[in-house]
Amino acid sequence: MQDLDRILVSLDRSDGAAVVLEKAVAMARASNAALEVVHVIYEGIVDLPVCEVEKNQELKTFIMQTGETWLEDQLDCIRCKVKNIESVTLWNKDKWQGILKAAAASGADLIIKGVEKDDEYSHLIRTPQDTNLIRHSEIPVMLVKDDAWVSNPVVLAAIDVLNESQTELNKRILTEAKHLSTVLGGELAIAVSYPMIEAWVEPSTVPLDLSRLRCEIEQTIRSKVSQLVSQLGICYRYLHVEEGKPAMRIRNLLEETGSELLVIGTVGRTGVKSLVIGNTSETILQYTHCDVVVLR
Repeated sequence: MQDLDRILVSLDRSDGAAVVLEKAVAMARASNAALEVVHVIYEGIVDLPVCEVEKNQELKTFIMQTGETWLEDQLDCIRCKVKNIESVTLWNKDKWQGILKAAAASGADLIIKGVEKDDEYSHLIRTPQDTNLIRHSEIPVMLVKDDAWVSNPVVLAAIDVLNESQTELNKRILTEAKHLSTVLGGELAIAVSYPMIEAWVEPSTVPLDLSRLRCEIEQTIRSKVSQLVSQLGICYRYLHVEEGKPAMRIRNLLEETGSELLVIGTVGRTGVKSLVIGNTSETILQYTHCDVVVLR
């Protein structure tokens, strides 16, 4: 994201729309990128068969025009803040699909979207729009809350250095997190979690020194992190090594450190695997209250 050329921001009619837009403007200005703002609309009443086709079309046209007017009103005060800004209003039943279509059409390098506010237990019975977006997006997605960024924020990069197959993703996460901490004038922190030791150790007649084993694992993690940041030329303020379930430990760290922004990776599972296996990044998204950048 350091070399952003075009950012797509999804804007909804909500109290936090102005804050989401301001965050997108800050990212665009920091990267000298163009901004495209998309407003995805859908009203189910238009598709009800009880209405005549002609009346349905008139209603849809009215709703679209109202949406376009609202969007233009939001953009009036920021047009002078970015080098180039465009807008589009789309009709799509699934918001995430409309966003991805707009991103593909514009050649966007990053999607910024306000966090979808669902009911407390809705994720147990259906797939939220935000989850579908990060599962299917081929470009980074930034999900933001409707609170302004604070001064000198902590940007937390969550990586997995014990998994060799994640090396390139770890490098991307660290690079992007460092860039974001620079843009926001904050500090970079790194988080690495590993499973509970008891889950690794098989029953044995030989007693094991679990404290020593934990110490060795932590030393290995710190050594691998040191190698990574040295290769990338990145400096950081804190390194948190935590034992336990990644989603739970990262969620706790976000609260303990007061992190403003979390940068994580996702394997982007879809289909049956996404339902059965789940995804650590999705679990974190369900419970965290900070802004999150998800890298595929």
